[in-house]
Formats: sequence, C-alpha cells, structure tokens
Amino acid sequence: MHMPRFDVYVPQDLNDALSFLDERGEEAIPLAGGTDLLTLIRAGVVKPKILLDLWPLRKNLSYIRREGGYVRIGALTTVDEVLANYLFRDSRYLGFIDAARGLGPTFLRSIATIGGNVATGHPLSDMAILLLALKAEVKFVSRHGERRVSIDEIYLDKRKIDRRPNELIAEVAFREKPMSSSTAVLKIDRRRGHSMGYVVSASYMALEGDVITDVGIAFDSLGKPYPGRAYRTEEFLIGRRFSEDTIAESSKVLELEMTRLSDYRAPAEYRLSLSKTLLKKCLLLVSQRIKEELMHG
Repeated sequence: MHMPRFDVYVPQDLNDALSFLDERGEEAIPLAGGTDLLTLIRAGVVKPKILLDLWPLRKNLSYIRREGGYVRIGALTTVDEVLANYLFRDSRYLGFIDAARGLGPTFLRSIATIGGNVATGHPLSDMAILLLALKAEVKFVSRHGERRVSIDEIYLDKRKIDRRPNELIAEVAFREKPMSSSTAVLKIDRRRGHSMGYVVSASYMALEGDVITDVGIAFDSLGKPYPGRAYRTEEFLIGRRFSEDTIAESSKVLELEMTRLSDYRAPAEYRLSLSKTLLKKCLLLVSQRIKEELMHG
C-alpha cells in the first residue's frame, strides 16, 4: 500500500508545539496515537503536508485527576491507562470500562488517546459518546490562552470539529457525579471488541429514590454524521419515576428525535430498532449498577 510523503515535526514540549502551530497550523495536522489518522492517510483520504507528533507531549497531557469538583483527563491519556486507573472502578464511572473494553484490541487501546477519540469527529467514537452523555467540556489551548467548550458544541460535520488551526485539545473534564448515579456504554456489531459498531449508546443517570434527577443520553448519531445527545429523550426522563414503563416510553421519544441513515453496513430501520433497544438496555444497566452500589456501599 502506497504511503504518501510528508514531513513530521517532533516538538520538545507543549510550548514548542503551540509555537509551531502558531506558524504552521494551517498546513499541519496533529498526530496522537494515529489509530484513525494513519488509516486515512494510507487510504488517500487525508494528504498531509506536515504531521505534528504529539507523543512527546504525554509528559504534559497524560493524566487522570480529581480536582475542584471535576474529573479531568489529559488529551494524551491512552485508553489502556483509563482501564488501569482506579477512578474508573468507581461505580459512577463504569461506562469508561465498557467503552475502553469495546474500543478494540489491546494494541489499539495502548496507543489510542482520549483526545484523539474526541478530535476524530467520527460517529463511532466510543469515548466521545460517553463524554457527551456526561456533559463534558473540552479544553483547547494555544499560545494565546485557552478556551473551554461543551463537547456537544464542538462537532461541526463528520471528521470536522471546532478546533482552530493554532490550537490543540489539552483536556476533557466533567463534573463529579453524585453517589446515586452510574454510567454505561453498549455497542452492537458483528463481533465483540471490534473498533466499529452498528450502533453505540452511552447513558448517565442519577436517581433520588426512584426518581430520575439527572440524565445524559448519547449515540453515535441522531441523524448527523457525528455523535450527539438525545436532548428530547433526556428532557422526557428527568423528574419521572424510573420504571420499565418509563423506559419503554422514552424509546418512543427517541424515535421522534432520531433519524437513522442506511449504509453498506446496515439499513436505517435496523439501526433505529437497535438504538431503541440499546437505550432501554443502557438505562436498565445503569439502574442495576446504582442499586448494587447502594446495597454494597
């Protein structure tokens, strides 16, 4: 397979990388683990002039912290590092374990990064879908400062995000969730552990007794070529008593706000049916995790 020629810039540190982007950002493409980008380059979809190698910046941008009421994850944290971190054994954040284990084989998880998963802008970005459900924010940095943007506002089109040429994604962060809450990610495909899926769904839910006090629901797509939140379904669920009837009704609301598309892998009708099923299964799994934590915690 022919690989096009391009230059690679290897920065000494974060300041060096940002200075380089200030000068050459219009023609440079940031490269983290490369699990998606290198595939696109080999296929001729992306034809870079320069790649900015971000791997030397892991000393700055690989971390998982609890700080100021937030969980903060550095953009160059790998999926394997998420799997190994004690924080995500917390019942509230088990969705990260779901997403990490389903993302792909071990070699892929060892180099795939959280920031890369968000920046790819592809519908089937498992970690990004969970971060949408958690209502996370993305921190962009440049030589001129930083800006924080809600993750559900950064996607503009397939593989296109609201990143300025002189910026890098430095961090994703979300508010710590209440104890009576949990998360789940479910994916359906032909085989387990495949990096793609027919449908990917993530749910976050908080309960007070049996009343839903907060919820976040995201899918690989609701009709646009990038991941998105099911706002109308979230609005329907908040304040209602959690029950199988409520969950069944929520799938009808989801059908009203979701437009599925057909492609060579699956027809739209099949994907819509799977989406409604995954919504129910996700919410039931979250509820089960909350109950188990309350029983054993």
